[in-house]
Amino acid sequence: MQIRFLSDGNEYRSYGGGSFSKKKDSGGIFWWTILITLLMGFATFCWFFSIMVFAHPEKPFNYRVLSRFDKLDPLRKFTNYTVPQGKFLPARDLLAEFYSFNREQLAVKNDLLKRSYIRNYKQEQPLYVKGSFQVINARPLTASDVITDGWVVRARSADIEDVDIEIVLPGNKDKADPYQAGDTLVLDQKSTFAAALHVQKFDQERVCITLMPLAYQGFVTKDGKQFKMTPPAKLNMDAYWPLTRDPGASVLESSSDKVVSKQG
Repeated sequence: MQIRFLSDGNEYRSYGGGSFSKKKDSGGIFWWTILITLLMGFATFCWFFSIMVFAHPEKPFNYRVLSRFDKLDPLRKFTNYTVPQGKFLPARDLLAEFYSFNREQLAVKNDLLKRSYIRNYKQEQPLYVKGSFQVINARPLTASDVITDGWVVRARSADIEDVDIEIVLPGNKDKADPYQAGDTLVLDQKSTFAAALHVQKFDQERVCITLMPLAYQGFVTKDGKQFKMTPPAKLNMDAYWPLTRDPGASVLESSSDKVVSKQG
């Protein structure tokens, strides 16, 4: 039904049967839909991104982001009574533990070791190393290392030559070498609490384990003086692991020969 009225200008106006939609607004609705969809996608991305950053603080980029916004708990200095419980492995068991690991499996394990340390072992237990080790060398830490202040000592197992360790002594201000080549280091279950942070496999199935003393004590000089150590304030996760270079399989034999020749 259509009704027509005569206007003053002798023009007819029709009412009813027409459409009140405005074609000009349809383009605006389309672009608003696109914008809202993009915003929803961006919000979803940010949500997943934040989850990944907090879930993997051991990744260099994630660590920098969390450190920049002060979202990391300070590394804790444990005592002999508050250190987290964990598994203690001697050198032979360490070699057996990681002998069958391929590159991908070892990368996952190393990420877990670092993540647990950064989180102060709130969710995972540490892997401790015990046994007797003979010092190969020692050097001060630099700004290019993972821990930028203190010393790192490389040593080899007295039980099996295929296992090396490097012990980080963070915050040690001594200018002289804490240990000399040939010195003996004993890692126990009562004072050192040296936890593994990284495992590196070399040729001929040799391994090197980077260790951090969680109680930051238990290491003494020949005269019985305790080394003063403090937890690192910040880690350089972009640095290379392990902290020391591989000295080779026969380094202890050559060094012992030099000592014997000097004594002769």
